[in-house]
Amino acid sequence: MAETIQDFTKIYDSYLAAVKNGDYREVSAFLSGEMLEEIKAPEDQEEFLLMAKYMAPVSYETGSLAISDGGRKAEVGLLITVELPEEVWKEQDLPPVQRAEVLLRFVKEGSQWKMGPPLILGDPDQRARPENLDMGSQADYEYRPNLELSGAILSLEKQEAGTVFLLRVVDEEIAAMVPAAMISSEFVPGRVLVLRGGVHTTEKLKFWAGEASLYQE
Repeated sequence: MAETIQDFTKIYDSYLAAVKNGDYREVSAFLSGEMLEEIKAPEDQEEFLLMAKYMAPVSYETGSLAISDGGRKAEVGLLITVELPEEVWKEQDLPPVQRAEVLLRFVKEGSQWKMGPPLILGDPDQRARPENLDMGSQADYEYRPNLELSGAILSLEKQEAGTVFLLRVVDEEIAAMVPAAMISSEFVPGRVLVLRGGVHTTEKLKFWAGEASLYQE
């Protein structure tokens, strides 16, 4: 049973080797039932293989691992480097080498982990982020009772007032102060935090939580 990030990347490496071989039957052994249902037609399988080859990284760095749903689902964060085919980057006027964060999604079927649809999150170097993690005081924030913020935890830093969580929220990174009384040991990189609270009056990428919990599927 895969339990560590290395176990999941071994599955991913085997999947990439099958993609390189170009045999859909070999690739399909790694895919979840949900994925297989979406690509039943031969033309869809051909397109899937083509896109999988385009997105096969020349290298990757491992990030976070989050296991949920009672050990039946897992998400692995990677930072991949991809070399696009010449005809693609010329036609679309793109740099030939691309970096992107990717969230690999796994689901346990029987006793085996299978790969679901990945989530491609773009180049982290292009995301807006706070200039620093100097959070000030709670008085610097405008509290809104109906304001909810949710995002995947990228990192955390303990400070005097609590813990600052750096969250990935769509194409931004937001620093969120969570007071010590609200902290759970389950608030770890890769998990999704759901917060209610206030936004900094002048630094819009900073947030002070009045409530904090983990996202539940």
